Amino acid sequence: MLATLGDVGPRFAARALLPMSVTVLAGWAVLAVAVDHASIGTFAAMWMAMAVAMMLPTVLRPMMRAAEGSPLRAWQFVAGFVGIWALVGVPAYALMNAIEWTTFWIALAWIAAGLYQVTPVMHRFVRSCSGVTYTGSPMPYGVRQGIRCVASCSPVMLAAMVTAMTLPGFVAPILVLVALTVFLCWEKQPSASRQVMTAVGMGMIVLAVTGVMLLGGGGGHVHGG
Repeated sequence: MLATLGDVGPRFAARALLPMSVTVLAGWAVLAVAVDHASIGTFAAMWMAMAVAMMLPTVLRPMMRAAEGSPLRAWQFVAGFVGIWALVGVPAYALMNAIEWTTFWIALAWIAAGLYQVTPVMHRFVRSCSGVTYTGSPMPYGVRQGIRCVASCSPVMLAAMVTAMTLPGFVAPILVLVALTVFLCWEKQPSASRQVMTAVGMGMIVLAVTGVMLLGGGGGHVHGG
């Protein structure tokens, strides 16, 4: 991902990375504490932590373009981007409370994410989210990038969250989130292969169906609906 920073152009300055670096590190710090607890009371902290820790790195190139070397402009982009994910947290919270998240429902979440992963609509949003075309002010641009990223990533984000809140211990949930972050960062590179993205979506479906067949539909509760 860092190799693509050359696309940002001569206006790139390392100091403009500070807002993203601070925010991303803070997000992972919160996840390190919250991911080991299945209480729905941790939802808001986990959702926002996932948004900044996992989603912000995927829009590094657009952020650097909007920042034009200015930390203030970078913060404005981050505020707009994260603000959209905060708004999406409201319906996500309602969905979390509406479902008894057993193994069966978690598998369905991954199947839904996998099915969406193979659609042309999702691929269009990924391409637009990874672009660096910049017009207007940094905050509105961050809002637009947030909308695009929500449209492309929210199904897999929800599936990852309910999975992380179900897995025991600390290491396994963090490994799942780190692996997904690496994939999402790759997915939003200009060189990302649509065929590989489709294969990953199919893999999500196969693994989810296999998990239900092996483990059954019960167990793995996150919280009561």
